[in-house]
Amino acid sequence: MGGPDADSEQLTDPALDKRVEDLRSFFEDPNHWIYLSKGTPSNINPSSVYHITQLQVLFEDRYFHKLTYRAIQRLIDEDFLSSRREKSGSITFVLVWRRNVRYVERPIKAHLDLATEYAEETVSKAVGRYAETLVSFGLRALGLQIHSRNTNKYNGKAWSKSQHDLDFIVEGPNAAYGVEVKNTFDYMPMNEFSIKLDMCNELGLIPLFIVRSRDSIQWRDTRERHGLIYMFKSKIFPPGYDDLVSRMWQDMRLPVTIWDDWRPSFYDTLSSFLQRGNTS
Repeated sequence: MGGPDADSEQLTDPALDKRVEDLRSFFEDPNHWIYLSKGTPSNINPSSVYHITQLQVLFEDRYFHKLTYRAIQRLIDEDFLSSRREKSGSITFVLVWRRNVRYVERPIKAHLDLATEYAEETVSKAVGRYAETLVSFGLRALGLQIHSRNTNKYNGKAWSKSQHDLDFIVEGPNAAYGVEVKNTFDYMPMNEFSIKLDMCNELGLIPLFIVRSRDSIQWRDTRERHGLIYMFKSKIFPPGYDDLVSRMWQDMRLPVTIWDDWRPSFYDTLSSFLQRGNTS
């Protein structure tokens, strides 16, 4: 991820300039580090059409999403990038491409068709439910007991400040945890994140957030509550979505995968965290 200043509102102009030039290079240089990293080759190139969330994800190993957004806006303001807002069903995408690229209508349609397919409500629900299923299996394998699901009540206490709930409340030998799962390209919205932290605090739970990605503020605030954000980086799809996952990589280079279990780092990281929680 980005450095400690990557999500700061007080980011200096030279720091932002550096990120802007990295984005500019991405739209000019076919040997940019994005094209040469992240595994097998894909079809994207400096003349491709992109949407903003896609670019935020592509650059998130170095920069937090907010900073990538600022850099894109700078390049739009400079007329280096063209942009277009397109609505497909209930979803709005902001598309960008290098201004001197000609004949973009067909690439725009192909890009929107694929983005709409993977963002469609039925797919999104299946992806979210599958991640929660993997989490429930993983937590049980770590020796935790699932006390309840989709709840805002625990141990005689109830959260009444909003309609939110937690995906899981789980219990270990000496501690209980409020678990939230986010298998999305976007970060958990900050308002929702803050509510879930406060809910854990009010219910006497240690926060355990299992997410594809997060920003620096969320990492810091969770640590201050003695909790953990575990980041799994690739969006996880259920078996049966092999064709869609392949096209998302080939045509958008998005980090997507199909897993039937967590990688060893999941169990190692959470096991270490749970041992700390149980001795605190």
